Amino acid sequence: MFKGLGAFLKSKLFLKNLALAAVVVIVFFTGVAFFLSNYTRHGEYIVLTNLMNKKLSDAEELLKSEELNYIIIDSVYAENTPPGLIINQNPYPGAHVKRGRNIYLYITSTLPPLVEMPDLTDKSLRQAKNLLSNAGLKLGDVRMVVTQLSGFVLQQTFKDKTIQAGTKIPKGSVINLEVGKGNTSDSL
Repeated sequence: MFKGLGAFLKSKLFLKNLALAAVVVIVFFTGVAFFLSNYTRHGEYIVLTNLMNKKLSDAEELLKSEELNYIIIDSVYAENTPPGLIINQNPYPGAHVKRGRNIYLYITSTLPPLVEMPDLTDKSLRQAKNLLSNAGLKLGDVRMVVTQLSGFVLQQTFKDKTIQAGTKIPKGSVINLEVGKGNTSDSL
C-alpha cells in the first residue's frame, strides 16, 4: 500500500498538480495583500492639525482641504468663550489619520442653555443673590423701595419686565430686583 503511495508522490502528475496549487496559493495571497494595501491605503496618512480654539467655519475649510470629515459630538456652554469655538477634538492633534476619516469635535454652543427663574419674592437680598448664583443668573440693579419689609425682595425683573418664578430664561441673564428698605432712611 505504501509502495504505491511513494510512487504516486514521485509521479509527474502529482508534482505538476502540487506546483500548480503552490502557484495558485501564492498568487491568491499576493493578490489579497495587494488589494488590502490599496483598499486600506496602507502607509498613507495625514498628520492631524490642532483644531482647538479655532472657529468651526475655519476648521471646516481646513478639514475639507485635507479630505477629512467632521462630526460635532457635543456643544457646551462656556460663558466667557465665543460661540462656535472648538474646545476638544478626537483624534488629538498630531495623530496620523487617513483621508476620509471622521474627526469628532466638541464646540461651544451658540446659545446658552435655558434655566428656570427662581422665586426670589419675599426672600432676603442675601438669599436672593445665592439663588441667582446657583441658577447661573447674574444680579443686576438693586432698587431700594420704601416699604415695611426691610431687606426683602419685592419684585424681580428681566429686561424691564416682571418675571415669574419657573419661567425659562437664558443662563447668564441679568435679573434686577426691587428690595424693601423699611420706613427709615437706612439702606442695605
